[in-house]
Order: sequence, then structure tokens, then C-alpha cells
Amino acid sequence: MAQAWSVVSAVTSYPIRSPRWVLTYQGEDITADISHMVVAISYRDVLGGRSGEMSVTLEDREQRWQGPWRPSEGTVVKLLLGYGGEKLLEAGDFQVDELELSGPPDVMQMRCLAAYITPALRTRQSAGYENRTLLDVAAQIALKHGMELIGAPVFPNVLFRRVTQNRETDLGFLRRLARTHDYDFTVRGRQLIFYSRRELEARAAVATVRRREVETFRFKAGSYRTYVAAEVAYLNSEMKALVAHNAAAATAVATGDSYKLVTRVEDAQQAALKAAAALHDMNMEQTTAVIGLPGATALSAGNNVELAGFGSMDGKYLIETATHRLQRRTGYTTEIMARRVD
Repeated sequence: MAQAWSVVSAVTSYPIRSPRWVLTYQGEDITADISHMVVAISYRDVLGGRSGEMSVTLEDREQRWQGPWRPSEGTVVKLLLGYGGEKLLEAGDFQVDELELSGPPDVMQMRCLAAYITPALRTRQSAGYENRTLLDVAAQIALKHGMELIGAPVFPNVLFRRVTQNRETDLGFLRRLARTHDYDFTVRGRQLIFYSRRELEARAAVATVRRREVETFRFKAGSYRTYVAAEVAYLNSEMKALVAHNAAAATAVATGDSYKLVTRVEDAQQAALKAAAALHDMNMEQTTAVIGLPGATALSAGNNVELAGFGSMDGKYLIETATHRLQRRTGYTTEIMARRVD
């Protein structure tokens, strides 16, 4: 049975949502067995070619986690969290990566990484891909690591006569290739989810978060490293001439600078995509927010949210990182790091 931490109020008799979590260890539900030991659980959901993280902090006065219960590296754990009586957020599968023991009193912290971010995915290597589209390369890397590619349609579907991976991890190489064409991906379990950054930004918000509902907030707005245009120049082999392609910002920015990108391209299509992607990449952090609020399972990395009640900072924001925490002292809280997209 899952542990429930309740917040007791002396001034109201309204039903109170009780945080709930379920922890599975090597395929067995151990929630009831360890609920009295758990001090805190944290799950960090991240967008953009990176993997999620999870940690469990346990009281270990009986020294079980230092002895017979000590997990081995690679031990698989699975976490669900949210509120009793509601659909729980599936954080996914993780593998134990690091143990930290402190005291007194004895406390064991178990840090875990996404289960399918294997050492092979994080190993630097070199490879060449010929006559492959962007999704073809992503599919080949996914297949290589036993993963399923969930791919957004790429339009235009750029074709590479040859693209080289030079002493890069497969994750790093794919992220570089995707972002230079205004795409990105995230890893969820055994799925490699490939998406257009602009299409993700255009999706409807999953929730509206109002100022009166938040516990902490911090906004940053600035014009540093923002540009009105980007230019990519490439050598056209047929014309035997240097050809430049420009992309203009879709929305107003504070500076009048143009960004010149020096990179290898094979044709005009790639030049156009790289110019637009570079401009988007440089300008997309103009306004950012860090919001702390009571636990909200709908706030996951990759979702959009409307922020209201913050004056000129109001608008639609894309969540890039969502950290969900369950603690004895504070209950269930969520902190999001997001960037404005409207």
C-alpha cells in the first residue's frame, strides 16, 4: 500500500489532497516496507536531449541500507507520485547510480539515473552517416540502443549526403544535429521522442498558474545575446560562389544585431534551416521563469503553461525542467524552470 503524507489543518474541514507515492524495487512494490524510513523523494524531469533523475533519502538507524539492503549499481527502481485518488505521475524506470551515507543520525541517499541512458549511450565514439535524413539518423541511433523512436514529422525533411559524428556520445551527437535544424528530443523510458521545437512551443497550455497559487517565483528578462537576424554562408558548388542565407526574427527583439554563423552546409535547404534554428536558439531565452508551487502532476517538461498575475511577465511558457519533491516536512511541491514562448 502506498504511503500518504497528510497536511492537517485546524481551521478548515474541507477534504485535503494527500500526497501519495509508489516505489518499485527490482519489480517489487516496497512502498509499505520503507514508508517509515523515507525522508524525501525527488524526481527531476528534463527536456532537450538530457535524462531525468530521481533520488530517495532514507533514515537508516538500523543500518539496513548499509548492510543487507544495500543496492547494487544498476538496480532498477520505478517511481509513481501524485495525490491519493488521482492519476499518479509515472516518473519511469531508473537505475541506482550513486549512494551517499551521512550521519549521525544515519541517512542514506540513493541517486538514480534514467534506466535506459546506458554507458553505451554516454560513450564517445565516431561514425559517419551517408544519404540519411534527420529522422533516419535518429532511428538508427534508437535501434542501436534498443529504443523506440517516436518521431515528429520533419518538414522539410533534410537529407544529409554525409554527416559525421566525431568523438561524441550518441546523445550529444544527436542533440547537436537536431538543434542545428530546430529540433530536439527527450528520452522517456525506452522511447526516444523526437520533436520540432517550434511545434512544441505552439501547443496549447495544459494549465494556468496564477500568482496567488504560487509559493515562490523568479523571472529574468534581458536582451543579451538576442538578434534580429541570422546569416549562414555556404559555398555553392554548382555556382562556384559563396551564397548567404538570412533568417529574420519572427518577434521583436531589443537589439539590432545580426548573428553570423560559420558552419558547413551541403545546400540551400540546410543553410535556411540552420539560419532559422540558430536565430531561434539565440533568442528563445529572452524571458525565463522559476516557479515553486504545491505539487502539480500536470507540470512536466515539454508542456506549456500560462502564467497569470505577473504583469508584463504574463504569458505562455514552455517547461524545460520540472522537479517534483515529496518531503515529510513540506509535503508535495513542484518547481518548474520555463521560458516564454508567446
